[in-house]
Order: sequence, then C-alpha cells, then structure tokens
Amino acid sequence: MKEWLERVENSLSMALEAVESGDQIPRENMYMLAPIFYSQVNNMNNEQLLQEMSEVIDEQFKEDCSHDEKSKFQYKYHYVSSYLSCYVVSGKIDEMKFDIIMDHVNDKLDLFEEGYAPY
Repeated sequence: MKEWLERVENSLSMALEAVESGDQIPRENMYMLAPIFYSQVNNMNNEQLLQEMSEVIDEQFKEDCSHDEKSKFQYKYHYVSSYLSCYVVSGKIDEMKFDIIMDHVNDKLDLFEEGYAPY
C-alpha cells in the first residue's frame, strides 16, 4: 500500500501544482487532469484508452455530483478517485483493489476541504 500512497501523493501534487500555477483550470475540474498525469507517469501513448479514461471519470464525477452538487468542491478527493480509476480502465487493477487503495489513501491523506457539509 505504501507504493500506492506514494503514487497518489505524487500525482496529486502534480495536479495541485498545475491548478495553482495558472488560471486555466478551476479546482473543481482538477479531476480532468487524472488521465493526462496517468499517461505521463505510465508512459502511455494510447489516444483511444486516454479518451475512454476521460469519459469514464467524467461520468463518475457527474454521478457523484448528482447526489450532492457541493461535492464538486472536494477536488482532491475527486482527483484521486479519478486517477485511480484510470488504473481500473487500463486493466491494471480491478474495482475491489480500487476500493482497498482508495480506503487506504483516504485514511492517510486529507482529501476533504474543511467546512464541507453535504446536502
């Protein structure tokens, strides 16, 4: 699990830096960077798979926000979930492993903004 935590922390740092270094991407859209950073870290050059990842995480984000519109402001959580989802889409991990990793990462990292009250 240590490897996954390091992998997620590095990716999250890159995404936060990208969002904070310019005005191009609102924080609540940071999840959209996940496939790009996944492809860079894993030296992937497959446009079709990249597109599939983007579509899957976009649907996942929309589904989450349909239950709680304010959840879009939990940008770190959505980014990490999206980043790990790229590993599911690429077939490197399954849903069960995703859940285990996500639980571990949630325990170790502060992914939620203070003051957030769902609903």
